[in-house]
Amino acid sequence: MKGFLVRGTFRMARDWTKFAKEVAADTPEAAVEHVLSDFGSKHRVKRPYVKVKDVTPVPIEQVQDPVVRFRIGGEP
Repeated sequence: MKGFLVRGTFRMARDWTKFAKEVAADTPEAAVEHVLSDFGSKHRVKRPYVKVKDVTPVPIEQVQDPVVRFRIGGEP
């Protein structure tokens, strides 16, 4: 697995809110899928209301989320 930083916007009530989320995934497409399912399950945001701007790989040394760091093989 690799670490990815997914950035974009999502609609919360009437406003579009920016987000940046670190996830562990095998491919950039899987990282986007993880973010979409996460927003749907935690915030009840439908997929058309989540706009992903970019997905960038993050080296293990720069990952800040301890759960993501553990999943990609580093120390928490």
